[in-house]
Amino acid sequence: MPNQYKTRLMVGWFAVAFLMLAPVPSLATKLLISGNSLGDSNPNLTNTLSGLGLTADFVIPANFATTSLNGYDAVWMDGFSQFGSENWSANLITFMNGGGKLLVQNPGFGSEGMSSYPLGAQLSANFTYPPGQDTIVIVDTTSPVGANHPVNQGLSGSGLSGWNASAYGIFTNIGGFTGLTTTGTAGQWITIVSPVGEGYVVYTQQGISQYLGGASNPGAGSEVALFLKNVVTLSSNPVPEPSSISLFMLGLAFMGLMLGLKHSISLR
Repeated sequence: MPNQYKTRLMVGWFAVAFLMLAPVPSLATKLLISGNSLGDSNPNLTNTLSGLGLTADFVIPANFATTSLNGYDAVWMDGFSQFGSENWSANLITFMNGGGKLLVQNPGFGSEGMSSYPLGAQLSANFTYPPGQDTIVIVDTTSPVGANHPVNQGLSGSGLSGWNASAYGIFTNIGGFTGLTTTGTAGQWITIVSPVGEGYVVYTQQGISQYLGGASNPGAGSEVALFLKNVVTLSSNPVPEPSSISLFMLGLAFMGLMLGLKHSISLR
């Protein structure tokens, strides 16, 4: 009996050590991407997505409405596009209610009016390109609605500016959305965000795909790429990764099980 107990004790300690040292697996964020300026034939864009650790499927705008959103973490759309039948917007609301993230660049400037997009009826925007807007300012950098907001983490006004053009227009009315960046002039909003159920919608007038797909694309290490990653990995209910303390407690529970088995054996 003592040898059996020692064997179980050693197994328990090995289990504790393994659980504390084992890396925590992470799952890649999966995107569905659709838009006239968003194509999988552009290596500058697809290489940046890979460099960010993102996986993506591309669908042409005409097929977007009939494409299932199941299995995707985020949807990235180009507003200079038409997305087929009217149910695409309702499908996106359902997607976000379940925790999905939606990023739309330049909404309302293509074949779909602003009111076609989720929560879009409360928004208004002006198309200003050319020359567009080239100076972007993060709102109120001392508060959570500015630099401390998850969308703006690691970003700076200079990194969001100077894309020639950085933005193709401005939001002039943002309703119940939270404003994240402006042109530096009050009421000229560039990027806005709103929770929808367990997910989020982010609308921006910045030309993310145009910049990341261009010849001057600086790759996954740029603030442009970080902006994209911040949006598509947003979480309203983050699940913390197991810490060393929680793993240690799991090990202790395992040890308790071993001791219980030893006690059970000794009673036989």
